[in-house]
Amino acid sequence: MNMDDPTIIALIVAGSIAVIVLIVMLVRYYEKKRTEALRAAAAEMRLEFSRLPDPQLLPSLRAFPLFSQGHSKKAFNVMSGMADEIEITMFDYRYTTGGGKNQHTHNQTVVLLKSSFLEVPPFSLKPQNVLHNIGKAFGYQDIDFDSHPVFSEKYLLRSTDEPVVREFFTDDILEYYEQCPGLSTEAGGDRLIFFRASKKVKPEDLPNFLKDGFHIYTLIK
Repeated sequence: MNMDDPTIIALIVAGSIAVIVLIVMLVRYYEKKRTEALRAAAAEMRLEFSRLPDPQLLPSLRAFPLFSQGHSKKAFNVMSGMADEIEITMFDYRYTTGGGKNQHTHNQTVVLLKSSFLEVPPFSLKPQNVLHNIGKAFGYQDIDFDSHPVFSEKYLLRSTDEPVVREFFTDDILEYYEQCPGLSTEAGGDRLIFFRASKKVKPEDLPNFLKDGFHIYTLIK
């Protein structure tokens, strides 16, 4: 096969374009199916559904680490409502890090709970990885608890007010996270954010996911 043959080159280009078009169509198809399933799930949970969020949603969350990283940020498939004076907002959130060949898109389902009964010191909690361990050797903050080595090994806890957060994280909170690896939580003031990084929750699993969020809310309230 002569790779310099214009006909061969044209076929390769056409084939590449066809593959890209097919991938785009499949992504749109599955996104449409997910939107329809989430709309139905929202109705079952007695939540309102909107394909796109209030324009102020993402700007209002800039203080949280999840929403301060990356670019091309987008929130969509928004479910919202009230329960026991708690303002509930659940949505899919997508952002991109890097560029070119090193570009990576992150998708996750986020639960945002807001309540006047919350008064939480600012903190971010996420699963710990090898890079975090290396960073700690160079002074990267990680609040550990000698009384709970499992928690300290599994999670990276950071805050601008370490003494207050140390008092805030009771045994009940620490033990809950020890039993539930892979969770990410960010909080401050009257707001609590709960998600699993780079993981979208299946529509049928949303009630239990929201239940987990309420459990964390109860613990930290």
